[in-house]
Formats: sequence, C-alpha cells, structure tokens
Amino acid sequence: MKKILHYFRDFHLNYFSFKLYALFLIFVAILITFNYTFDFEDSYIDQLPKPLRVVGYFLYHFTAYYGVLAIIWCCSKDKLKLGSHFWVKSLIGFLILGIDNSYYSNYALLQNYFPPGTVNFYNKLLVNSIGLITMFTPLLILKFIFDRNQNFGIYGLTFSKVDWKPYWIMLLIMAPLIYAASYLPDFMSYYPVYRRAGGAAFADFYGMHENWSITIFETFYITDFIFTELFFRGFLVVGLGALLGKNAVLPMAASYAVLHFGKPAGEAISSVFGGYILGIIALYSRNIWGGVFVHGGIAGLMELFAFWRMP
Repeated sequence: MKKILHYFRDFHLNYFSFKLYALFLIFVAILITFNYTFDFEDSYIDQLPKPLRVVGYFLYHFTAYYGVLAIIWCCSKDKLKLGSHFWVKSLIGFLILGIDNSYYSNYALLQNYFPPGTVNFYNKLLVNSIGLITMFTPLLILKFIFDRNQNFGIYGLTFSKVDWKPYWIMLLIMAPLIYAASYLPDFMSYYPVYRRAGGAAFADFYGMHENWSITIFETFYITDFIFTELFFRGFLVVGLGALLGKNAVLPMAASYAVLHFGKPAGEAISSVFGGYILGIIALYSRNIWGGVFVHGGIAGLMELFAFWRMP
C-alpha cells in the first residue's frame, strides 16, 4: 500500500492545480448532466443504425477525452505538444472503442443456430466475449505498429511484478459502499445483470441447476473487464502516457465516465474517481492487472449484493 500512496504523492506533486481540477470536474459534470437529463446515449446513440452508432460513440468519447485535453492545454504552463504520432494513435484507438461499444446484440443471427429459450443467454455471452475480437486484437496490432519497442507488454497486460495486496485492501474498502448502494432503487433496477440474460430458461432447457448458468454468465461478465481495463488504463494511460506523461490520466477518466452512461447515474459519477485512481496506479506501475482485479471484483460484488437483495 505504501507504494500506491507514493504513486499518488508523486503524481500530484507539481501537477495538481485547483483551476485545472475545478474545470475538469465542471466539464465532466456537464457531460453527465446532459446525458442523464436527455437520456442521450440510450435514446439517441443506441437507436442509430450500426455504422452511425459507431460514429456516435466515437464522437461522444472524442468530446470527453479531447475536451479535457483542451482544458489541460489552457491551464498548463508548459503547453501540450501533440504530434502526429499522438493524433493518429489516439484517433484509431477511439475508432476501436466506437466499434466495440456499438456491438451489443446479434440476436437475430443467433436464432438460426441455437434453440429457442437459450438465444438470449448465448447472446449475452457473446456480447461479453466479443472484446477479444473488437478490442484485444486491434490493440495488439496497434502495439506492434506503434509500441513494439516499449517494455510494458500489451499495454500493461503483463504479470511482471504485480503486488496483489493493495488491491485486496481497495476491494475491502469498497465492499461496504457497494452494499449500501444496493439499497438504492436505481441499483436494483439494473443489477444483477444476470437477471436480463435469460439464465433460468437456459438452465431449464439443458436440465441443469440454475447455479451453473449463473456461474457461466458471471465468468463471462467479469472476464469482459479485462478488455475494459486494457483500453482505458492500458491503451489510454500506459500506452499514451509515453507521449502525455501525467496528462494521460484526466482525459481517460472523463472518457471512462462516458463508458458508464446507460448505467445508474451514481455509477457514472463514481467511475470518474475510480478511473482516476486506477489511472494513476497504471501510469506508475505500467501494469493493468491490479485494475482488472479491482474492477472485476467491484462488478462481482455488485452482482452478489443484488442477488442477495432480490426477493
């Protein structure tokens, strides 16, 4: 834990600025308020035809990320120097994110291959594993094009020198807060995510106990957070941190909040702070497995407490 505290002290030393952080929080608050006031992502972007949906997600994250970069540029004494390498690499990255975010259902196609009553479950498993194709593979290619000489693995996806103890402590600190959140109506209207997967019908069709369908679904659901961490803490912080330094963290945290639009508003708000914390850790450790553990652990606890509270 001392190492992580050292990360935070060193990060804020000669970087923290009241003006910068105030403008950052105001900007992110405007984004969150706009989205939840007009239900913009769910009612507009998600309703677009798929090619336009990719553009919509790209622009939403573009606005958040580059908006914060503009704030940093205005507040910094040493103006950011963003060369062509940064622009090409970052824009390709957000195109990858737009494509990944746009895939959320292939129900009609799956109906041709799987028995009725199981299609929804298989669709949810596919949604939670498609990141292997839409996120991991493109970022692997970017790694070998732009960063093949960097020694941070696949954007921090390396087991080298991972100290798990601090992440257990962080998860234990979060557990009572998540339990308290489970009493909020918005929380229980969204969680457990499994409830919308048709797991009972899947288990019934194959004659298995529902605990097995729960285990299968939750394994795929939590594994999906590897791809999330790979992009936000891996590509945006570990990868672009080589070009931006400490300035890689705040823009990532803003874009990470946009990723949570469509979930309960409280979760989108808390993601700003969670993303910021994990971003600092990733910047210094050049490793994302701690973030995967915390992020996946929080998601697992949300599911667990929601199951516990269900009638």
